[in-house]
Amino acid sequence: MALFNINSSFFKFINKLLDVLLLNLLWILCSLPVVTIGAATCAAFSVTLKMVDNEEGYIVKPFFKYFKQNFKQGTLMWIFTAPQIYLLYLLWQLVFKSDDINAIVIIGVIFLTALSISMNIYSYPLIARYENSLKKIIKNSFGISIQYFGKTIILIAVIALEFFLILWNRWTLLVGIIIGPEFVIYTISGVSKKIFLQIEKQQ
Repeated sequence: MALFNINSSFFKFINKLLDVLLLNLLWILCSLPVVTIGAATCAAFSVTLKMVDNEEGYIVKPFFKYFKQNFKQGTLMWIFTAPQIYLLYLLWQLVFKSDDINAIVIIGVIFLTALSISMNIYSYPLIARYENSLKKIIKNSFGISIQYFGKTIILIAVIALEFFLILWNRWTLLVGIIIGPEFVIYTISGVSKKIFLQIEKQQ
């Protein structure tokens, strides 16, 4: 039957799904020490940036190769990102739990959230694809967010939808734990790869 042909779309989809499951497992295991989340994320991006164009081969060996290769920058980037996540969490808790919060405060929190996203959303795939200083990586992430504002807004909306679906109920949360992180990384990789290729053509 054509359905079970190794060249069929169904077989390719199942193969891709298994790769995502394996990559998500590797990401979770390598993120358990917490401090290594950045390095694990960069390694996952290194694989998925190839995966979106069907350039990937094996998953495990390349993942650990990229994990080691990007460990320093990935860890430093996570040290930069983690406090922002915690601060924004506290600020949004304040916004949602306060009955009479000032509109200026809400605008300020939205601005800080947008600034944090712009500095971080492309930084991990940039580390995965290019060699550069961390300062330039963050600067380039911000610049890409501004230059490709429309694509970035759509990307953020898709990621927000993915999180909404993951948190829908306990069953979707379970599925989200199994494939959620890697699914988000894959989504970002798909948009990032197209942007990176456009920028490379312009240079």
